[in-house]
Amino acid sequence: MDSVYCVEYYLVLAEFGSNGAIMNVDAYLSDTIPAYPPWLPPELLLELPAQIRSKQILKDSINWMKVSDLYKARGGERYITIGNFMSRERTTKESWSQMPNHSTIVHYFLDDVSVAPAGVKAPTLGADTILCRNEMPYRLNAPDGYDSYLWSTGQTSQNIDVYNQGKYTLTCSLGDCGSLSDEIVITFDTPLLSLANEKTICRGDTATISATPGFAQYRWSNGDTTQILRTTLGGTYYLVTTDRCSTQLDSVKVMVDTIPTGIIKLGNDTTLCHNGKDYPILLSANTELPNYFWSNGDTTMQTKVDSRGIYKLRSNFSCGEVSDEIFVDVCPPVIDFPNAFTPNGDGLNDTFGPVQTNMFIQSLLIYNRWGKLVFEGITPGYQWDGNYLSKPAPSGLYAYRILYSPYDASGKLFTQNGCVVLIR
Repeated sequence: MDSVYCVEYYLVLAEFGSNGAIMNVDAYLSDTIPAYPPWLPPELLLELPAQIRSKQILKDSINWMKVSDLYKARGGERYITIGNFMSRERTTKESWSQMPNHSTIVHYFLDDVSVAPAGVKAPTLGADTILCRNEMPYRLNAPDGYDSYLWSTGQTSQNIDVYNQGKYTLTCSLGDCGSLSDEIVITFDTPLLSLANEKTICRGDTATISATPGFAQYRWSNGDTTQILRTTLGGTYYLVTTDRCSTQLDSVKVMVDTIPTGIIKLGNDTTLCHNGKDYPILLSANTELPNYFWSNGDTTMQTKVDSRGIYKLRSNFSCGEVSDEIFVDVCPPVIDFPNAFTPNGDGLNDTFGPVQTNMFIQSLLIYNRWGKLVFEGITPGYQWDGNYLSKPAPSGLYAYRILYSPYDASGKLFTQNGCVVLIR
């Protein structure tokens, strides 16, 4: 029992009667002669768990081909059965028949079957093992006498030291007979304690800090003994964990964030008016912010404005937002009229109309001295060129009436009457 044997046999493909070759001419070692179950028709294949398997397609019809491998005995084996124990679908085959959908037929000659002691012990890495971290490294040993060793780590030495948990596989090879393998799973009994370095919460919120599960005991610096710490207070919290393997220490810093106050200053209310005219201006935050949201839709640090109104800037932080606003005014409304004009085409005072700032002209009506309407101007054509019925009106005194409103939200209309002299 547990003795290692080299099992080998030789095959040659029959040159006549074969139209292909297969790989699965394997060997099954047992303590009794395999028998067909009574319910299995004899023409069907008896599938057996072969311990010796060919590793190549056996297609040489001239030279004897060796199939061999190492076998770890269970004890009591007396028989060896050689053949193909795979179903037609699972058989690895190669066919050179020219007929489509034709079955692959193979015949082999068998000779020189031997089962000989290998003179080595089977690799036994032992049962799966649970270790403490401080027990690492853990040494894995292979038996003596093999020609080569290959570990799943890539190492080729007979013995290796492992430092991490996981599955480790060893393959021991002996000459040209074959190889035997074994594996072991190593796990740590103690998890590795790891807390986040920092955690930020908003004022009034609760910080939830989860420690690594699996320890026998937890002791936080604030006296808590649970795996999960909950706190509304800022500070550095230390955790000590204990179990059969070791004591571990880690810490986490809890920071309480607040909404910044007074961080945005847009300045005092201002105006677009300069020398009696309105000009666009730039509004700007006084500091860098994580984001910018202007009430006019801009999302940059500065925004250009050219109209009267209240402009607000806000910025979102992790725990809320800050904002500021500014009122931007325009030039005061002004309306004025010349008392005479000369429509002579010299480019100076050729038309008559109001001169206004931040006023909206609804209509301009002009009458001659007999009260006849000679011009009616509606926005935007409220400039009289001195013509009446497409002909030059005579020089003289004319009366006007204008309806207007300021550029504000009141919507109130105003009327003004006056006279103007047309000079030719």
